[in-house]
Amino acid sequence: MATKINYEKLMNLDPTLYEEMINSLGQTISFYEHPTRGDEAEVICVCHDLKLATYSGFYETDDMMSDHGEYEPKFIDGEFFIGDSKAE
Repeated sequence: MATKINYEKLMNLDPTLYEEMINSLGQTISFYEHPTRGDEAEVICVCHDLKLATYSGFYETDDMMSDHGEYEPKFIDGEFFIGDSKAE
């Protein structure tokens, strides 16, 4: 289940960046470690251009960054999607 995160508050905590990707919509998605819970929490997906952040539902980035795109993260109209499905 994807839970939205306050973008400004998250960035003020200076989270650790894992890596970044450009998705099929041309959005740069940044993957962050939770700033206080570390790798015990889901990877956080951030789109800086949209100032949106959400938990990914994943604990590693491999599936989200895979070439097949089945679990590609994207933001559409302020909502978070994994692949073609809206993350609930």
